[in-house]
Amino acid sequence: MAYNPAAYEAKRRGYMNDYAATGATNAYTQFLSKQRGQRDLADMYKQYDKAAPQVVAGYGRRGLNSANVKSGAFAQGVQDFATERVSNTSQAQQALSAQDAQDTLVNTQLGDRYKQNLTDLEADKTFQIEQDAKELLRLKAGY
Repeated sequence: MAYNPAAYEAKRRGYMNDYAATGATNAYTQFLSKQRGQRDLADMYKQYDKAAPQVVAGYGRRGLNSANVKSGAFAQGVQDFATERVSNTSQAQQALSAQDAQDTLVNTQLGDRYKQNLTDLEADKTFQIEQDAKELLRLKAGY
């Protein structure tokens, strides 16, 4: 088979179009994922901010927190609430960071696959040109 520059260019454009389309889809998916994660984290902060006065008021209704009374149960309850808030929001932030790392890996792999496809295409092109040159030399020599 003789080297065909049009076929080579068509394959190259196909790889480029695939890379661009997949990259755009990934970028949009990652944008939505990040937006969703940040929104979930913001909602979590709002829920804890809304719940904090209710937790304190609950201890006040039971007489465990007032101007003159500060019970150990109240102190422990508030500490547990704060610990839970920090733990849960930290886990949500870590999940968001892990998703970012995964998205970065996907983008890196996409770029690597594109580069490898182009490298393979160039190798095929070089091999075909080499084979065509050998065939021409063979024909010229009369074999």
